[in-house]
Amino acid sequence: MENRIKIDVSLGSILKVALVVLGLWFFFVVRDVLLLFFIVLIIVAALGPLVDKMSKFMPRFLSVLILAIIFLGILTAVGFLFIPPLVSQISQLAVNIPVIVNKLGPVYHSLQAIIPSSQSNILNLSSQLEGITSGIYTTTVGFFTGLVALLTIIVMSFYMLLEQNSIKSFVYEIVPYRYREVAVDLLKKISDKMGSWLRGHVLLMLVVGLLDFIALSSVGVPYALTLGLWGGLTEVIPYIGPWLGLLPAVIIAFTISPIKALIIIIVYFLIQQLESSFFAPKILGKAVGLSPVIIILALLIGGKLMGILGVIIAVPVAAALSVLFQEWPELKKIKS
Repeated sequence: MENRIKIDVSLGSILKVALVVLGLWFFFVVRDVLLLFFIVLIIVAALGPLVDKMSKFMPRFLSVLILAIIFLGILTAVGFLFIPPLVSQISQLAVNIPVIVNKLGPVYHSLQAIIPSSQSNILNLSSQLEGITSGIYTTTVGFFTGLVALLTIIVMSFYMLLEQNSIKSFVYEIVPYRYREVAVDLLKKISDKMGSWLRGHVLLMLVVGLLDFIALSSVGVPYALTLGLWGGLTEVIPYIGPWLGLLPAVIIAFTISPIKALIIIIVYFLIQQLESSFFAPKILGKAVGLSPVIIILALLIGGKLMGILGVIIAVPVAAALSVLFQEWPELKKIKS
């Protein structure tokens, strides 16, 4: 006896599957544009509260204009004054790695195997940083030039900051009426978490990086700008970040003088004590934190997928996803 299985597939089911596939294909095609827009949302989330505070004392347009001028000024200064010497120092450091390691004496042979890969990684970093001056977003937005992409981000951020409830207005235009309030509430929570984390940690990294640079320059350690930048960037990594920031500075200082290495260890220890007891509580305040494991994983994944830009946006993306996961039980209750 032959068993027959009847499969009944309605036209509606076929259309739903087709729409999902079409939607996924569309998001894949415009993924670069979506990434650019996400960067804009990060900027708006970080600067929005500051604009709101400034708007209490002056017109909102003037507040946004002042911030835009400051941002462009900082960007210009970084591009023409900061990046060229940084690239030069990183390139010199990559070339001098064998010399530095050779001065370490007994540990030279154990480290000799990693010299080629270290040189390759540092030179690659140097080339990526050098590319920032000609087009920071060229690798991110494929069909845009770097300059056009940068201007697009600035203009979109300017207009979104200019409108007090820009995210709410944006949601109201693209989301069906039934889901508007839920979408607005979700995006507000994401924006608050991204903004509070980003504002606090960027300022904290700048403070620690500047203190490291001043300390290294005062002691006479070469590559102070590069090592200071590294020390600031590693602040984003919980627990092990300060140790990662200290290690190359101590190694380079030790090749000059063991006394200088000891001084650097003491100074870095004092900076970290100052950071943990004063700067972090004052700067971060009540900013909502993320799990250290999540932060480390996000940084590794972002760096693997997109290099420097991936590392930059990794934690804001993780913050957004954490809010989404927290709200998911409530979102599931919404009936279509």
